[in-house]
Amino acid sequence: MTIDKYALFETTKALWPETVNVSGHPNALNEIYYRHESAFSQDDDWHQLALWSFHQALSAHEQRYSAKGMPIIYPREVTFFEFDKWMRFNLGDNCWSSERVEYENSEPGGDA
Repeated sequence: MTIDKYALFETTKALWPETVNVSGHPNALNEIYYRHESAFSQDDDWHQLALWSFHQALSAHEQRYSAKGMPIIYPREVTFFEFDKWMRFNLGDNCWSSERVEYENSEPGGDA
């Protein structure tokens, strides 16, 4: 079985709103993440992992925007490259060894 990394990324990105106002609301990203996390089955490892990886990438955007005094972040700006970096990082744990092999052997745009 292979996964379509790009489709997983696009599906995950589509869960996030166009903009997130983080000014005065430091938990805005976490609240969105937890709402979506609870919508997926705990057995749905790919979607759980993708949601967490996207959240991590978006958190890096939040840090950059906050440093510039910008209160609005745009989840659509997260790139596949950023998402993929976090996916690979999270799959680095030994408990994900079989999933890591599957992910690494899959090409963006491959079979779902």
